Amino acid sequence: MNPIEKQAEIMTELAQLMLDQVEGPYESITCEYEYVERYSTVSSSLSVIQHGTQKYPDTAAGYATDNAELCTKLRGLMKCHTGGEWTSFTLSLDAGGKAKTKFYY
Repeated sequence: MNPIEKQAEIMTELAQLMLDQVEGPYESITCEYEYVERYSTVSSSLSVIQHGTQKYPDTAAGYATDNAELCTKLRGLMKCHTGGEWTSFTLSLDAGGKAKTKFYY
């Protein structure tokens, strides 16, 4: 598997983790990830818009750990592939499940 495919696979896993935290229909789901250099880990903040209202769901046990592991892996792959070291990124899903990302360096 090439580096781009590996990165896409991780993004798909992150999107699935987000979807797993939401019950019922939604307009959008957004998760902001921030790399914490001091601890070589990632913190995340999840928000959902349902019925026009923004909510911050309680996440299931293991959600933060799974996110941190996947994001740390993604950061390492991206650094090896392009040399880029993002400090944070946002992953958003619309109601149809289409993903958008924005990386900050």
